[in-house]
Amino acid sequence: MIEYDEVHQRAAIQLGSDYLLRAVGAANRHLGGDLTRGAVFIGVIQANIRLLAPSPEEDGIETACPKPVSGGALAAMLGIPAETVRRKVKTLIEDGYLVRVNGGLTVPAEVLARPEISRLVRANYLNLRRLFRQLRRVGVDMGRESGALGEALEN
Repeated sequence: MIEYDEVHQRAAIQLGSDYLLRAVGAANRHLGGDLTRGAVFIGVIQANIRLLAPSPEEDGIETACPKPVSGGALAAMLGIPAETVRRKVKTLIEDGYLVRVNGGLTVPAEVLARPEISRLVRANYLNLRRLFRQLRRVGVDMGRESGALGEALEN
């Protein structure tokens, strides 16, 4: 395990914070200016795919069956009141971003294919690549190359 000095830690925190602010800004711009609504939407996407197992045949993520998430689990994940999550979920369902299914909430594939959501995903992908490049540039170890996807999904 590599131990980092204070300079590396500060650089990683600064770059991570920059990434977070860019991601929040993109979600805010693409989802109507309500940060909490954006966080709930992204939380549902994350929960839907986080529980999927990696596909050993394709060395990727299995996407055939998203796993629903409950409002209570979202509230706990985001650290916000359940009533706030309930209100945001209600508006996201009314606007067609989420559906309620047996077991919780999911984001339908049609929603993920919408141009505004595709732009949000693309912006976040580019933002994440920028973070990785910057972390490498300041000497923060990104982990081993083989098996990185599996390790990332475990953490």
